[in-house]
Amino acid sequence: MGVDDRHSGPFSGPTGWIEEIGFAAIALASCLGLYLKILLGRARLDMPAFAASLRQAGLSILPAITLVTASLGLILGHQIESILTELDLPGLVVLTLTYATVMELVPILVGILVAGRAGVALAVRQATLTVTGEMDGLLASGIHPVQFTAGPVLLAMLIMSFAFVVWGTLVTFFAAGAWLWTMAGISPALLFESLIRALSVGALIEALIKPLLFALLIALIATVNGTGAGRNPEGISRAATRTMIGAVSAILVMDLLYIVFLRV
Repeated sequence: MGVDDRHSGPFSGPTGWIEEIGFAAIALASCLGLYLKILLGRARLDMPAFAASLRQAGLSILPAITLVTASLGLILGHQIESILTELDLPGLVVLTLTYATVMELVPILVGILVAGRAGVALAVRQATLTVTGEMDGLLASGIHPVQFTAGPVLLAMLIMSFAFVVWGTLVTFFAAGAWLWTMAGISPALLFESLIRALSVGALIEALIKPLLFALLIALIATVNGTGAGRNPEGISRAATRTMIGAVSAILVMDLLYIVFLRV
C-alpha cells in the first residue's frame, strides 16, 4: 500500500526548513520582479486584488489598531503616573518610555495584528488553492502563482504597516498625554519636549523601517506555509496556525537581531 502524500506538504522532509528558506527567497524575488516590471510598464498590478488586500491588511484592522494603541497609551500613562509618585524625575521617565513606545511597542503590536489578519488570510488563500488543485491550474495557464497571490498582498501589507505605525504612535501618545495631563499634571509641552529629545532622525527612520521588515517576514512566512499545505484539507488550518505562530516569533527575533546588530 502506498503512502498517502496528501497529509504531507512539499516541505515536510528532513531538509524541509532549507526548502522553506529557499522557497521564501524565490517568492521574494518573484514579487520584486513583478514590481520592477510594473514600474517599467511591462506588467500590470491586479488592482482588484490589490484593493482587496488593502482592505484586508488595513481598513479591516483599523479599529483594532486604534483600540490597542489607545489602550497602550492609557496603560503607559497610568504606569508613568505610578512611577512619578515615587520619583521626582518626570522628564527622565517620560523620555525613557517615549523611546520604548515608538521604537519597540507600537511596531511590534502593528506587526502582530497585521500577521493575525493579513498574514493568516494570505496563508489560508494559498493553502486553499493548493488543496483544491487551483494552484496547478494557475501554472497550467501560464500564471505565476506566487506573483498572483502574494504580489498584491505584500505591497498592501508594506503600505498599511507603515501607515499603521504612524497612526498607532499618534494615538498612543495622545491617549498617554491625556491621562498624564489630567491625572498627573504633566503638561503636553513636557511630553512633546521628551518626544523630541528621545527621537533622533535615525531613530525615526528605524521606527519606520521595522514595520516594513515585519510585513516582509509575514508575507514570506504565509506564502511558504500556504504553498506547503499539501493536498489534505487539514493543511489549511495547519497553514493558518503555523503562519501566526511563525510570524509572531519572527517579529520578535527580528526585533532582537535589529537591536543587537544594527542599532548603534
